[in-house]
Amino acid sequence: MSEGEDRLVVAVALIAIVVFASFIALTAPQIQPYAATTFPSTILDDYGRNVTLVKQPEKIVSLAPSNTEILFALGLGSKVVGVTRYCDHPPEVKDMVKRGEITVIGGFADPSIERIVALNPNLVLAATTLQKRTVTLLEDKGLKVVALNPRNIKEILNDIFLVGKVTGHIKEANKLVKNMDQRIDKVISKTRDVGYRPSVYYEVWHQPLMSAGPGTWIHELIESAGGTNIFADAKGEYPIISSESVVKRNPQIIIIKIGYMGGVGKEEIRKRPSWEAVDAVKNNRIYEIDENILIRPGPRIVEGLEALTKVIHPELL
Repeated sequence: MSEGEDRLVVAVALIAIVVFASFIALTAPQIQPYAATTFPSTILDDYGRNVTLVKQPEKIVSLAPSNTEILFALGLGSKVVGVTRYCDHPPEVKDMVKRGEITVIGGFADPSIERIVALNPNLVLAATTLQKRTVTLLEDKGLKVVALNPRNIKEILNDIFLVGKVTGHIKEANKLVKNMDQRIDKVISKTRDVGYRPSVYYEVWHQPLMSAGPGTWIHELIESAGGTNIFADAKGEYPIISSESVVKRNPQIIIIKIGYMGGVGKEEIRKRPSWEAVDAVKNNRIYEIDENILIRPGPRIVEGLEALTKVIHPELL
């Protein structure tokens, strides 16, 4: 697979991660803590499968950057033996890879079954329905696999609980989710009753132009941050849009992403035909936000909400 093809697959995968999310109507998620785990333990994963672990896992392989972030946030970094080439946070992940303490098992869409099996993990954490075939192949090899596929913010938090339960780190999961829940509630308590909700254009992709519509957690985050998504009425979750439609809807704020998948810079936005007439361009309200805190369903999704709020309503934070 070429680098360009690999990036395209990852782009599709990242979109798939959020494609079924739903709007939380500006209320903080109501999350109930899990009880402590005793082994053997049986859990229901996001594929609707019952997975039983006989003992607490000591060797874990992560098949997605978001899973890796959850594991490290729960203090399980020393038990992680395999990650994808896209797992780059927290920074010690790459350090551990360089030291040979963690093995890179391939990409998100093309993990090496042979490398994973060779690591002899007690637990493999998969992500999204795009990895269903991988899950089947690994189970055929006798490995225990738990799949995560959250569709909204509440389910992201619940999946952190799930990882805590399946790894025996539920105390750490309860603490992390409580902190995230409090930060979400802090933002929503300030944006819920704002009288001014500026219109926001979020650019998912630039060739062709794509934005986020209803039923995505990008839309959920924009609305929770006190903005109005200009494509809230789109027919699909990630509609392909025209340049003219953005100009016509005249967003007051434009959000472009920076990160591995890349995108375009502010100057290119300004140079697009007719975009000089858009309020966001005229008023220099084009903002770059790290895509990983918006599209990875893990602990940093709260940072994504806070980052959006700072650019949409800087007076509130």
